Amino acid sequence: MHKIIVLGLLGLCSLEDVKHRQLTIIYILMFGIGGVILHLFVPACSIYSILCGMLLGVFMILISAVTRGSVGMGDGILLVVTGVYLGGYANLVLLLTGLLLSALWSLGLLAFKKKKKKDEIAFVPFLLLSYFVMLCGGV
Repeated sequence: MHKIIVLGLLGLCSLEDVKHRQLTIIYILMFGIGGVILHLFVPACSIYSILCGMLLGVFMILISAVTRGSVGMGDGILLVVTGVYLGGYANLVLLLTGLLLSALWSLGLLAFKKKKKKDEIAFVPFLLLSYFVMLCGGV
């Protein structure tokens, strides 16, 4: 159940990130509230793991504030919510794999002169791809 919900959340947010370059926070928060309620009835990991996963998202929000939006605030909020579903370790794997995939994609875009160094790319689709890799057992 948790896997399908995270897949749906990342899929919805990926479409929104690619199309509008921003995320609707209300949808993400609704998924977060649903995740907390779901964990009351069907716990998938410990409360400490959930808090560690959420802390990773809070850290991303702080990075967004310090860098004045170089990292999207919505990406951090999304990682707080994925932390509710995945826990600390899996959320860290999701983030690191997403960062690696986005870095490789960005290097390719720079090498083929499709984007410039300061251009932005949508990050959430790489989180979705990262989650697919995790589900397939690649990470």
